[in-house]
Amino acid sequence: MSQTWSALVGAALGVSADDAGDAVERVAVRPGEVLARVGGVHETSLIRPVLSDGDWDRACAALASQPVFRARLLAGELPPATARVFGLLGLALAPRGWADVVATCSCDGWEGRCSHLSATASALAREADRDPFTLARWAGRERRDLMERVAAFSVQGNGAAPDREVEQNAPAGARGTEWIPLSENGREAAAVSATAFWSAPEPPAPPRFAPSVGARVRAAAPGAIADELPLFARGKDARAKGE
Repeated sequence: MSQTWSALVGAALGVSADDAGDAVERVAVRPGEVLARVGGVHETSLIRPVLSDGDWDRACAALASQPVFRARLLAGELPPATARVFGLLGLALAPRGWADVVATCSCDGWEGRCSHLSATASALAREADRDPFTLARWAGRERRDLMERVAAFSVQGNGAAPDREVEQNAPAGARGTEWIPLSENGREAAAVSATAFWSAPEPPAPPRFAPSVGARVRAAAPGAIADELPLFARGKDARAKGE
């Protein structure tokens, strides 16, 4: 049986698209955040970092390089197999699990992930089948922009990124060295000079969250609202309290 977007989202978040029922009155997706009202009173939010312009360029170049993906994207379709392309690049279009999501709810169920968040995740899975580009919007790009980027890379040469972009993105000290494409592991290119090999890599940039994410839940429940916070934040709070 072919994979579906709801199955991908449901498997990652441990829910089923059928679990939302009538509890979720409305769900809205914008860059970086899924918003929902559950049970008439509870405001929930699923927050994720948005992908950078460079990440989107890499993904669209990869999609444009494959005739099947290119044809379906330009026809306004987003097949579930697209998630595999993003995964090979180290990116996530569909969520990979709750660890990648900051989940908030205005209820007081702090013992663990509340039922309202599970219902919201189920609604997201159901919405992903109805309109797969919902997941692209959550990751930071609208349908039209995604299609236009794929079309642009198709014109450039079926997805081949310009050599100057690879050179500009080279690590410090490695420019002007020999570069080898590494499409099998999702990286555009890697330097093979000894200097670059033994140099410490640049630390990853902080996650990019869209402006104003979480605002609606904070308004509904001022104060501490996160059911799931990154571990480093919990550790910092514990040290501040002397625990």
